[in-house]
Amino acid sequence: MSILLTIFAVVLLIPSLTFSLQCVLSLLPGRRHGERQGNASRPATTVLIPAHNEQDCVSGIIEDVTNQLGENDRVIVIADNCTDETVAVASRCGAETIERHNLEHRGKSYALRFALEQIAVEPPEVVIVVDADCRISPRAINDLATTAAKLNRPVQGSYIFGGQKGSAASNLASSFTLWFKNHIRPLGSLRVGMPCQLTGSGMAFPWEVIRKVDVANQSLAEDTTLGLQLAYEGHPPIFCPEAKIDGNVPKSWGTLVQQRRRWEQGYLESIFTNAPKMVLRSVTKLRPSLLWAAFDLCIPPLALLGMAWMALTLVAVFFTGVFGGSIIPLALLVVGGMAVGASLLAGWYFHCRHRVPVKAILALPWFLLRKVGVYLSLLKQREQVWLKTDRD
Repeated sequence: MSILLTIFAVVLLIPSLTFSLQCVLSLLPGRRHGERQGNASRPATTVLIPAHNEQDCVSGIIEDVTNQLGENDRVIVIADNCTDETVAVASRCGAETIERHNLEHRGKSYALRFALEQIAVEPPEVVIVVDADCRISPRAINDLATTAAKLNRPVQGSYIFGGQKGSAASNLASSFTLWFKNHIRPLGSLRVGMPCQLTGSGMAFPWEVIRKVDVANQSLAEDTTLGLQLAYEGHPPIFCPEAKIDGNVPKSWGTLVQQRRRWEQGYLESIFTNAPKMVLRSVTKLRPSLLWAAFDLCIPPLALLGMAWMALTLVAVFFTGVFGGSIIPLALLVVGGMAVGASLLAGWYFHCRHRVPVKAILALPWFLLRKVGVYLSLLKQREQVWLKTDRD
């Protein structure tokens, strides 16, 4: 029993220390990758906005993008299986629109493949993807496009979540965890020149890179899967913290669960599918960046990491106190727990205390308890197909 507990403790300690290392590295000073060029001098850029029934929010992102376009740039809304007024709204806002109707292959990745096939006749130098329900900072297009062209690598902007006004504490806690996933951890990777994951909105790709892969996949975490595919093929994404993309955590707990349940299932499946072959390839091809990407991938969602730590710690305490077992598993768990706890506090204070209130941290235990049902439901019934998340 002692050996088994030690093995489990080590398995949990590895992602805990990797998480903490990224948070510590995020505090280091860094420099810009992109150059502050004018719109006319940057590489020709096409901005793609996948949209499925987004008539209520697509105008905002089109306005943000249009204000940043140069003379060689385009913005295209991909109306994917839309049954509302998305096309009409996008056209009135000045965006080009293309429509796709395919109920068998639904989802963002298929919409992107369709759009890339359409623009391949006169391809741009850089393709940028932003979601229809987000907003972007005033120079985000410039930062993403110039960084992608300069480094000839996929680029991920800082896709941050602030939580809507009036959101429940548990929803703010979700926003807090996403700050670590989408900003703090990739910033730490950037500080040592290592790759990050693609997080969905604010992604930029050099045309010569993106045209070589099939962006369509059936994963429920399609953006993560695309980033891993690119990394595996020798094009690991890099983080661009200057490009800010703002999203909102849904107010409704039911909507939040609907959104996170599918993504977390896809992410966990991706760990078991991709991590082993990435480690193997990093060793055989001597590619440290791929090994880093594999360790980064193996950090589970923070809620799951917290629940696993609490459950294993209770077992270790019981085993040590009642049966007089080895203290080594408990010591390893305490080290990992303290490292993650300190990293959470430091990350909040230095990176997001201006956007995430302190009550989000206080709500983390309640958030973890509410997520137990989500993970239990995954054991009973797994998602099979992409479904659009309801809008609040």
